[in-house]
Amino acid sequence: MFQQDAKEASAILGLTLTRRNGVPMCGLPYHASHSYIEKLLKAGRKIAICEQVRLPRDGKGIADREVVEIISPGTVVDEDYLDRGENNYLVALAGARGGLSLSAVDVSTGDFAATWIKPENRIEGLRKEISRLNPREILVQESLLQEDAEIQKFITGRKDLVINTLPDWSFDRESSNRRLLELFGVVNLKGFGCGEEDPEILSAGVLVEYLRENAKNALVHIRNFRKYSDGDFLVLDESTLKNLELVRNLQDGSEKYTLFAVVNHTRTAMGTRLLRRWILEPLVDADRIIARRDVVDRLYHDQNLLNRVRNGLSRIFDLERLSARIALDKAHGKDLLAVKESLAGAASVYDLMRDLVLRDSMLPPETLKRLAELQLLLERAVAESPSILLTEGNIIKNGFDRRLDDLRELQTNRKKVLDAYLEEEKKVSGIYSLRIRYNRIIGYFLEVTKSQTGSVPAHFIRRQSLVGGERYTTDRLIELETLLNTSLESIVELERELFLNVRSEAKSCIGMLSGMSRFLAETDALQSLAQAATLHGFSRPEIVRGTDIMVSEGRHPVVEMYLPPGEFVPNALRLRGEEKSFALITGPNMAGKSTYLRQTALLIILAQIGSFVPAGEAEIGVVDKIFCRVGAQDNLARGESTFLVEMNETANILRSATKKSLIIMDEVGRGTSTNDGLAIAWAVCEYILDSVGSKTLFATHYHELTVLQHKNLYNLSMDIREENGNIVFLKRIKEGPSNNSYGIHVARLAGLPASVLEKAAVILENLVETKEGAPVAVGSTAKPAVKQQNLFSSREILEQEVFSFPVERSTPLEALNFIAKWKKIIQSEKKNA
Repeated sequence: MFQQDAKEASAILGLTLTRRNGVPMCGLPYHASHSYIEKLLKAGRKIAICEQVRLPRDGKGIADREVVEIISPGTVVDEDYLDRGENNYLVALAGARGGLSLSAVDVSTGDFAATWIKPENRIEGLRKEISRLNPREILVQESLLQEDAEIQKFITGRKDLVINTLPDWSFDRESSNRRLLELFGVVNLKGFGCGEEDPEILSAGVLVEYLRENAKNALVHIRNFRKYSDGDFLVLDESTLKNLELVRNLQDGSEKYTLFAVVNHTRTAMGTRLLRRWILEPLVDADRIIARRDVVDRLYHDQNLLNRVRNGLSRIFDLERLSARIALDKAHGKDLLAVKESLAGAASVYDLMRDLVLRDSMLPPETLKRLAELQLLLERAVAESPSILLTEGNIIKNGFDRRLDDLRELQTNRKKVLDAYLEEEKKVSGIYSLRIRYNRIIGYFLEVTKSQTGSVPAHFIRRQSLVGGERYTTDRLIELETLLNTSLESIVELERELFLNVRSEAKSCIGMLSGMSRFLAETDALQSLAQAATLHGFSRPEIVRGTDIMVSEGRHPVVEMYLPPGEFVPNALRLRGEEKSFALITGPNMAGKSTYLRQTALLIILAQIGSFVPAGEAEIGVVDKIFCRVGAQDNLARGESTFLVEMNETANILRSATKKSLIIMDEVGRGTSTNDGLAIAWAVCEYILDSVGSKTLFATHYHELTVLQHKNLYNLSMDIREENGNIVFLKRIKEGPSNNSYGIHVARLAGLPASVLEKAAVILENLVETKEGAPVAVGSTAKPAVKQQNLFSSREILEQEVFSFPVERSTPLEALNFIAKWKKIIQSEKKNA
């Protein structure tokens, strides 16, 4: 590397920076390039791979070199640079019809898909897709970043994302359409569910061109393209994906303590990636959900079959990515060996699952026959422990090619070949003392003593005279010497030729290998769900056509897994679409409200990916969207406070939810003043009940909300037991409201100093909340039945605050703020009096 590249790379890789003729430069050994390239990719750099393609004539001049490949974080296919259990997406983003055209491709697997985000949902839709896809690299239309501040802030705020800004003329609909037609070799895209004017085409064509220019032959194995929309899957927005910790936890971003970790019992990398995608894309088609669930049910009830399938899958490597490397001419000997072993295991798994295969995954008999033939070819051709380099030999098995066997025989039995030739010459010449010798100066030679020189045949060619004898050679000996000296070179070259032929044959089966990969991935994901049901005691849910959700003895799958057996307290849930669709949940912190809320969402997601669920019994009406507004977290990168984040998420829910959605809200309005928060929470409840109609779990500490009345609302609370002034959290849901938040009790459990707890108790006793009026029915004209008065009217509280104020250690500004606070409180009291 030279110039600025050398300066950057030396710092990233810890290389010594040198100079030649004033030019900065650094280098690394080519055989260790993998580890260095991996570091550069993690640092968000692109790497141009240059190779010598032609030697100079007569050995003079500079050898011709070309850039043969550009590796970037979104285009890598080498397994050393990839996470085996996660897709590696490259994304393209462009403005289209007022919304956004977004496409994603995983070059390592060939997965290629696109969607259009509608204008009214541009930002939230983009955040959802990027959060779900978790790409490593993105291509963005230049004007989109320049003219849309929100998109710019979001894209540039992701530090793990390599951003490529492309000029607007790159995003031409006609050119994009032509690129896709050329890629798939079709006259139109109707077979892929697309029309020429569809906005998804805009970004998809740009991806194709980018790969063609930068990754050379990276398009060979991409034979499928799918267009999708929000209606195809259960919608999970960015906040929901994060708060439910489906595939990444909030602590360190790993898979620990996630839903994925609970159900992931896959045996292949393909199955791991597919299961992850299922969790992020639950189904909304009841027939497809039931079809998956029924396969899980069959495997669950036939444990012998399940174990045999799992054992069969354990023999299978990452056939999906192996196929991609074959298609891209990057597969080495060990890759083909892995394909051979995978096909052997695949045949047994297919036989076991033949009667259970989902309709879309069935393989035609011709495909199975061709793959069996490919397996036999690889069995005959590929050595048991092949080299990964084409320059070392030891790739092809003995017995596969006669020419190769002869060369190996010659190389292995060098002495035997020379001894056989020597015996021939002894018989011809009658010189039985004849010997074959070797030295580095003249090579192989025949040695004759002085007494026998008169018997030397005419075809002997004298090479050297010595005191005790003569040294000769023959045309045949020269030929043998040349053959022996070049046999190793010939072996390597012939093995390379044979290997490339075998790989080419495998490449002709790429479509069939991809089909088998999809079948194996689906089988692995389904058996993983069956294994999870077996290990964790999940039960078969009933998928019903209505909108009701009925659960008995429901459990949180993640929390339960990390508790001792039998310690988790199960709870029931009843949400009816036409009545009792809104559950208002009150109760103290630590009593289990958040767990109850989250377990409901996780249970539905499990049901809608086709899994069994952690419950005694469950009837699930298919949900179209899940919104989870829980926790309090700011987003400093976006310049958003905790309360603003809360309000943004709440606004998105109220705009986007439908009657078929599930809303989970926890502590709405707690990020502002008590009166403001109560008013907002009240209004949100009314809006959901009257205008949205979604199934809703609404947890709150505002006990004033329990006076709300509506035909679809009912109160639930977390049960507790008081014993000698202490409380015991029973973790059990019960009907009816709670009348206390027990905050001071929770503070005592947290270890607050006794003096703080005592003062808090005194203040609590002096806080007077006056409730007036009777409960009213919720409606557009309904008014809160709660009016708070004299909240800080106690003179004792003011006196305590004044006497405890540290006058000596306070600044003038702090003193003024203290006075202003109490002035505001007193004015508010007088106004509400």
